[in-house]
Amino acid sequence: MANERLTEAIVRDHFKEDPFIKSVKFEEQKSGNKRIQELLKGQSKGGGKGDGFPEFFISFPTNSNYIIVVECKAKTSNHESENRDKPKDYAVDGVLHYAKALSEGFNVVAIAVSGETEDEAVVSHFYWKKGAKKYSETMDKKLLSIDDYLQMFEDQFFISDFYTRDIAFKARFLNEEFQAYTIPEYKRCTMVSAMLLALIDKGFKEEYFALDSISKLGQKMLAAIDSVFDEEDDMVRNKTIILREFESILNEPLFEQEKIKHKDKKTDESTLEVAKYFINFLERNVYPLVEHSNIGYDVLGRFYVEFIRYAASEQKSGLVLTPAHITELFCDLAELRIKDVVYDPCCGTGGFLVAAMQRMFKIAGGDKKLREKIRKKQLCGCELRPDMFTYACSSMRFRGDGKSNLYNGSCFNNAQIIAENHKPTVAFLNPPYDVGNARQMEFVEHALRVLDEKANGRVVAIVQFSCAIKDEKDLKAVKKRILEKHHLKAVLSMPDDLFYPVGVVTCIMIFEANKPNKGRKTWFGYFKDDGFEKRKHLGRIDARNKYATIRNMWIDAYRNQDNIPGMSVRREITYKDEWCAEAYMETDYSTLCEMDFVKTMQEYAAFLVKNE
Repeated sequence: MANERLTEAIVRDHFKEDPFIKSVKFEEQKSGNKRIQELLKGQSKGGGKGDGFPEFFISFPTNSNYIIVVECKAKTSNHESENRDKPKDYAVDGVLHYAKALSEGFNVVAIAVSGETEDEAVVSHFYWKKGAKKYSETMDKKLLSIDDYLQMFEDQFFISDFYTRDIAFKARFLNEEFQAYTIPEYKRCTMVSAMLLALIDKGFKEEYFALDSISKLGQKMLAAIDSVFDEEDDMVRNKTIILREFESILNEPLFEQEKIKHKDKKTDESTLEVAKYFINFLERNVYPLVEHSNIGYDVLGRFYVEFIRYAASEQKSGLVLTPAHITELFCDLAELRIKDVVYDPCCGTGGFLVAAMQRMFKIAGGDKKLREKIRKKQLCGCELRPDMFTYACSSMRFRGDGKSNLYNGSCFNNAQIIAENHKPTVAFLNPPYDVGNARQMEFVEHALRVLDEKANGRVVAIVQFSCAIKDEKDLKAVKKRILEKHHLKAVLSMPDDLFYPVGVVTCIMIFEANKPNKGRKTWFGYFKDDGFEKRKHLGRIDARNKYATIRNMWIDAYRNQDNIPGMSVRREITYKDEWCAEAYMETDYSTLCEMDFVKTMQEYAAFLVKNE
């Protein structure tokens, strides 16, 4: 006798093993969501007055616009009727019946599953957009990962925000575990990176759990990392630096001793079992994310930010990693094209390069040859710190790039190699902030200098706001040199707490290379509100899903070079002038109210008290 419970078990087991399962709400038979209950009221498949419910709901606490529903049938003969009009008896008909009702309030991915075993299971997928009269059908004939279903929604802001919160949760959990075992902050990301890279090697992935000593595990991990990089000439150079960095973790107590102490446990634990525990956690919860080529997210960068969040030494070192929504914004500001070669002279963990690669992948679509060309020839970068360089190489390797046009060392020393070997057309950068204003602008000048003179070169840089306004002799000298050869196309004043918890105020500068600034105007934008809010343990996040609308408004104004009171203005400037919207922008008095006056006076009073 057919048993639909077996079909449900196939679906349940599939999703319960998904690395994203803890970041979604997985419900069976009924939903606690009031909006879902309202839309399914009176939607019985039998046509009666009762409420109807599919077998499974997957919703997203981070965004209420999206939902996944699953309808099951035991027999494959009950998968789909000829006209899809018998919702009570067929899986496809039933899930479309529910998707239609739910589409009044949600974008719905609808999944129909029939069959009592995995081998015989038949799966169909549909996407019904909110408010649409018709649905679309995909060709996938098997159950996919939650990440694959996220991609069907085609909302990169929602997807990126979902990744941010999911990875922050996992990074925070690991950070607390590392802290409990007294593993220092500066080694945590190196350890995570090494374990994730080793898991790329099939042999290590299959064998690590059976190893009987911590020394064997450490050596196997290094051997696996050695095997996952290509043996091309430039990668051999990089591999030496990478392996040296990873070898350093073998001197940590976790890999050097037989026992290790957890602060909350009475007895010491086996370092072998603790290391296996960490690797297994990464294998199940993080590796599927870094392995997935569709994820345009700097996973290691997010882990690093979480690991050093409370390490004051790093916050004072000038190291400020760029938020993911800003790396994506850079691609829009540069109007990135499929043939561009993108260069980052101080690439950190590779966030800008990952964002650029993902944007060009999107333009390339399914063209595999073009994607391979982007990976191998259209991304390059420099990073001075060996640990950061290692993370950047790791990030690129996760995405299939075993060659890696990355250089460990000063970008100034590598300028000729970059210019001659790679001929960049676009540069993205976030220079170190502890070097002073003039030096930050020298990084920008370097980026402009190495761009291919024959191309329509663009540089987008996020620098300290003081670079735009300070009256310093050395700073003005650099700005003068830059404007003599290049056009300052735009400057955007960014939110004051963009890099929270690091206290630094920034602006984004966009340059057109090899076009003297004289006679050309600069567009200044006041982009102080990106919709993000501070949340405990998560940092700044798009908690109310405002950023997509704000970002579209920013980009439209920037591309049209609009003069908008309270937001933007155009001016021709020189190296002596202030490079910021605040210096030239008209106030939009129509938006002011009494509370704005009160708030300003309160802030001024607080300023006076703070400064005695």
